Amino acid sequence: MKYYIFTVMLAVGVPAIAAASTLSLRIKHLLFSVMLISLLFGVQASINLMSMEFYRGPVRGFEITLTDLIALALIISMMLRSGSRIIWLPRFFSLLAAFFLFSIVNVLQSEYQIFGWFAVWQLFRMGLIYWCVINFFATEEYSMESVRTLMRSYAVSGVILGAVALKQRYIDGIYRVFVYFDHSNTIPSFVILITCVLLVWSMREERLSVPEHVVTLGGTAGMVFAVFATSSRAGIVTSVMAVFAGVVISNLHRSGDRARRSSLVILLCMVIGGVMMMETVVHRFLHAPEASEQARDEFEVAAIMMADDHPLGVGINQYSQMLTEEEEYRRHIVVMRTEEQAGVAHHIYLLTAAEMGYAGMVFFIVISALFTLSMVIGGLPMRTMEQRLLAGLAVGFIALFAIGFLEWVIRQSPVLYQMTAAAGFGQALVNQVKEKRREAIKS
Repeated sequence: MKYYIFTVMLAVGVPAIAAASTLSLRIKHLLFSVMLISLLFGVQASINLMSMEFYRGPVRGFEITLTDLIALALIISMMLRSGSRIIWLPRFFSLLAAFFLFSIVNVLQSEYQIFGWFAVWQLFRMGLIYWCVINFFATEEYSMESVRTLMRSYAVSGVILGAVALKQRYIDGIYRVFVYFDHSNTIPSFVILITCVLLVWSMREERLSVPEHVVTLGGTAGMVFAVFATSSRAGIVTSVMAVFAGVVISNLHRSGDRARRSSLVILLCMVIGGVMMMETVVHRFLHAPEASEQARDEFEVAAIMMADDHPLGVGINQYSQMLTEEEEYRRHIVVMRTEEQAGVAHHIYLLTAAEMGYAGMVFFIVISALFTLSMVIGGLPMRTMEQRLLAGLAVGFIALFAIGFLEWVIRQSPVLYQMTAAAGFGQALVNQVKEKRREAIKS
């Protein structure tokens, strides 16, 4: 049934949506919101062509999501409606294209190529999302209404996350909630990218109506609660830091009454919430399973061995298969020895080194650092709304890449898409900040 629905959407829905958003600016904004909110639903709103669900690597088929279909429709619409304002080669396009080509070469020299092509297809779809988000703002000539549309999407996502997490925790009795994702550890990486920037928007955008302000703060609270309800230690620490960073950024440079009042409410809620969940959090930190830590160490050792043996890596998305099939990389495994299918190294940088070689790992780090650094530089000195939003995004990206030392979930489509959309938004803000600086110099 799901395949039938997606086929109809691709053949009929995409052209119809493209036509509607070409004719109506309001529909275009609505579709953009739906595209971002759809990231929440992960596998619930996707199909896998040539699916290999038994595989324990990050990508298990030629995935097509509802997000992809909406993005495709928006791209067609923007080409028809606003072709003259389109940015055909967005910022960092050459670097991203080079990484994509490197990935293809990496797969061609690998042993289990089909798993690699799954990941290459994923990278291609990420490129479409990045292009779509940047040009959503470019074809609107960067209006604050466009930013409001994106922020409303983040707020609604937070409210949904919080509501579902609340249900799973206190009604369903699930100790570590997972909402709509494959695993509870996906939630912290998914929300940390946007928690700080949404909080900054809610506290410093004075034009928000009272209901919008309440919903936006509620969305932020929903994200933080969802993270705490996963009992993820890294997620809890980074979420608290993101909230404090959002409060600091919002109160710099002539903060208004709304920012000050909201800061007091947020800090009070954090104290109350911390007291309520203190026992669970302390238990999680003090009594985390030792076997879990040992398994992580064993997988990281295997990743280093693969990177040392293969200059170009064993192939993107092929670590799990290599660890399953090649005994030389399993001899030291103790904790997960009896499992038929090997898992994935949780350290994202060592996982990348194993699959793409040390050169691929450096390539990935350089791209990540350049995107983050552009936001940091563009966000200083945090006086305008665009600069504050860039600072909030930078906090999210730094937190995500810090979590990468402990988790591999950045390679899951929902997190990758969230990161890609946030990166596109960030570069749109960078372009606007530069434009304002040029205008200031001229005047």
